[in-house]
Amino acid sequence: MEIQRETTEYLYLGITGSVPATSAEVAFLAAAVRPTTDDWETATIVDTDAHALWDDAVASGVTGDFFLARLVGDFGGNTVVLTAGDYQVWVRLTDTTERPVRIAPVALEVL
Repeated sequence: MEIQRETTEYLYLGITGSVPATSAEVAFLAAAVRPTTDDWETATIVDTDAHALWDDAVASGVTGDFFLARLVGDFGGNTVVLTAGDYQVWVRLTDTTERPVRIAPVALEVL
């Protein structure tokens, strides 16, 4: 996945499995760097076609049982601003009894 460093837009990740009951987060890090507490950013769970971001998530080309969306870029005071480079995307899903952490199967290149 590629984005321009001047852009502010949603990035979508397709997730397979059950929708988490509590929350979802993502982290954007250099390869081989593991996330710490401060790296996690809240993601929006897009889990039905009634969600306002559903059509954009589907159009992005990612697939899954549901999607995570995270706004990236500095427009409007957004807090996730990435400089040019390659990023490994991490996902953390918080449910009632589990909190799985996974590396997303996509890499992000900021141009």
